[in-house]
Amino acid sequence: MIWEIDEETRTIEGLDEHGRPRPEYAASLGLTPAPYGRRALATAIEVGVYVVLLLPMFGALPGILAIATATSRTVVGGGDLVLIIVLAAVSSLLTTAFVIVQLALHGRRGVTLGKAIMGIRSVNVRTLERPGFWRGAVVRALVLWASFVVPLIGPLLVIALSPFFDTERRGRGWADLAGATWFVDVRSGLNPYDAKRMRIARKTVATELADVRSELPSLATPADQSGAMAYIPTSRSSGGVLGAVRGEGAPAGESAAYAPAAVGSDAAAARPQAPVTSAPIASSVPQAPAAVRPPSSGASGWVPPRLLPDGDADAVAPAAAEAAPAPAPARRTTAPAAAAPASPNGDGPPLQTVVVTLDTGEDISVDGLGILIGRDPALVPNGPALRLVAIADPTKSVSKTHLAIVRSGTAVVVIDLGSTNGSALLRDGAERTLGPHEQVALRNGDTIRLGDRHARIRIG
Repeated sequence: MIWEIDEETRTIEGLDEHGRPRPEYAASLGLTPAPYGRRALATAIEVGVYVVLLLPMFGALPGILAIATATSRTVVGGGDLVLIIVLAAVSSLLTTAFVIVQLALHGRRGVTLGKAIMGIRSVNVRTLERPGFWRGAVVRALVLWASFVVPLIGPLLVIALSPFFDTERRGRGWADLAGATWFVDVRSGLNPYDAKRMRIARKTVATELADVRSELPSLATPADQSGAMAYIPTSRSSGGVLGAVRGEGAPAGESAAYAPAAVGSDAAAARPQAPVTSAPIASSVPQAPAAVRPPSSGASGWVPPRLLPDGDADAVAPAAAEAAPAPAPARRTTAPAAAAPASPNGDGPPLQTVVVTLDTGEDISVDGLGILIGRDPALVPNGPALRLVAIADPTKSVSKTHLAIVRSGTAVVVIDLGSTNGSALLRDGAERTLGPHEQVALRNGDTIRLGDRHARIRIG
C-alpha cells in the first residue's frame, strides 16, 4: 500500500504542461515504436494458439448441437455424451487459462506470447513502465473483443485501421488509447523493462536538460589583485577553523606578515605588524604559502594565524607547519591610505551585499563574518561566530556541516569542511572540485555545488 502511494505522488517525467506524454522524450530515451507488420504477426500467433486450444470444443460441437436440437435422450448415447462433456470442459479450461495468463503477463510485464516472439513490449504511455492489469490489459482486451460484435467491419476498424489514425505516429489504435498502452520495439531500441539501462537513460536526459555550463563565469585569476588585507580560513580542526591573513594590494616583492596573538591577549594583539620586504622570486611558479600553526587547546579566544601571500588570489592550500619568522621591517615610500570603515573582522573596508541563492529559489544573505551551510550545521569550538544556515535535503547528499562562506575585508571565500559528498565551484563552463578544507575566493555569478544541491553567488 505504501508503494502504491509513492507511485501516485511521484513526479512523472516527459509530460507537457497539460499532463500529456511527449513523444520526443520517449525518443530521447531510445524507445522506438513497434513496427506495424510485427505487431500483426504477434496478434496472428496468439489467435492461432487460441484456435488450437479450441479444437476439442470444435470436435464436441456436433454432439452439442445434436443435444440442443434433440427431442429425446436416445439421440446421443451415454458414452458419446461423456466424451462431449470432457472435450468441452478441457477446451474451456485451456482457453480460460491461456487468456488469464496472457492478461497477467501483459499487465505486469508488458509481454504476451506473440509479443515475446516478435520482440515487442507494451508500456504505459505516460509513465513508460508496466501497463497495469486492469486498464492496460483488461480494458484493452474488452475493447478488442467488443469489436467482434460487428463482424468483419468492427475488427477491421479497431484492429487493422485505427493505428494509422494516430496523430502522434506511434501506431496506437483505439484499444491502445482506451488502455493507455504503447508498443515499443526492443530489438532496435531500448528495452523499457531493463531497469538499469532505463535509469541511466533517464538520468542522461535529465542532465542534458539541466545543463547550464554555458552560463558559468571564468575561473581565470583576475589581473588586478588590489585590495585590503583579508582573513581567509584554511582548515578545520578540533580547536576551530584555522586561517591566515593574505596581503593583497602590496607592491611586487612586498607583503604583510601577521603574527598570532598570545593566549588571552586582547584584539589589538591580533593586529598586523609592520610590513616587511621579501626578496623577489626568480621563478615564474607562484610561491607556496607559508604554513600556519593552529591555536593551542588552552586558548581563550580564536586568533588568525600567520600566512604569507602566495601570488594566487583564488586558492590557498591547508597549513601544515609553523610560519618562518618575519624579517626586519622595511620603510614604506608612500603615505598610508585614508582609513576606511572596518569590515566584520576589522581588517579592511566593508564588503558589498553578498547573497546565496539556492536551487529552490531561496535567498540567503551572507552577513557578519559569514555562514555555515549544512543539513544541521554546528559551530566549531573556539571558532568564529558564523551564522548557521540549515537546508533541507531528503537525499542526505549534503553533510550536517558541509561548507562555510566567509566574508573578510573585500574577500568572499568558500571552504569545504570535509563533507562526505564534496563540494565544487562552477565557473566559465568548468567545474573545479574543492578538496577538504580548501579555500577558494568567490566572484559574482559563481555557482557552488554541495552534494546534489546547487547555490549561486551574487555580489554587488
